[in-house]
Amino acid sequence: MEIVRDEECSIKFLLDHGAFYIYENCPICGGSMTLRKKQFRCTRDGCRRSISILSHYFFANSRLAVHDCLLLGYLWLVGASVSTALSMTKHSKPTVVDYFGYFRQLVTFSLNLEDTVIGGENIIVEVDESKFGKRKNNRGSHREGAWVIGGIERTNEIKFFMKVVDKRDAETIVDVLSRHIAAGSIVHTDCWRGYIGIDSKLSVSHFTVNHSVGFVNQENGINTNSIEGKWAALKRRITFRGRVQDKLGMYLFEQIWRFKNKDVLWDSFLDAIKDVYYK
Repeated sequence: MEIVRDEECSIKFLLDHGAFYIYENCPICGGSMTLRKKQFRCTRDGCRRSISILSHYFFANSRLAVHDCLLLGYLWLVGASVSTALSMTKHSKPTVVDYFGYFRQLVTFSLNLEDTVIGGENIIVEVDESKFGKRKNNRGSHREGAWVIGGIERTNEIKFFMKVVDKRDAETIVDVLSRHIAAGSIVHTDCWRGYIGIDSKLSVSHFTVNHSVGFVNQENGINTNSIEGKWAALKRRITFRGRVQDKLGMYLFEQIWRFKNKDVLWDSFLDAIKDVYYK
């Protein structure tokens, strides 16, 4: 709480952790720059250029002060609900909802392509598809939802990818797997027809389990239990509000980011603030 006590404390904290670029020299005249509150100012007479310390960072166009953003960011990181954030801050519900969405975008933009590529030589990758959004037995309000193709590797890292798709036909499946599964992987799937022949189109081995018979292929032990478990976990974490076509991708990327950085969430959040450039 000391970090978010006031604007001065938050700015100092972010400076100490290298979250802001330090202008030592003026980009116009080369003169030395000094920091006064939130502005770097050129000391050379005839120039006196000033640059906001917040320029091109997450806070640049924020309607909230930096210390308010950091507090909301912390609450979002620890999984606080909107109602909890409302009780701990002076902000309105629309503001809290908006900023939770902004933080989701921020960490998503910080992900690299390699963060969503899994598998590799002789690594088993379980692949499956699942529908997000539709309520069972027609209970509650109707939501059309979205299809997601996902995969999870059987390694100590347990890396996974998730991709929202318009349809789950063979062409779409091959395209998604070509982007997210490394060559040499051993792919386990169910017997959905869209997976037929993927080993002839991709540099992978392919084995199946027939779910109409059982969850495990009794002949060779093939199963997709890990990806089924991942679907269940994701659906517990993503509310129905986020399970629509135009929002779901961002929510899934958030979960990939959270899992990747599960032991260093706060530091990774600060890294995202430092690394993501805003025009």
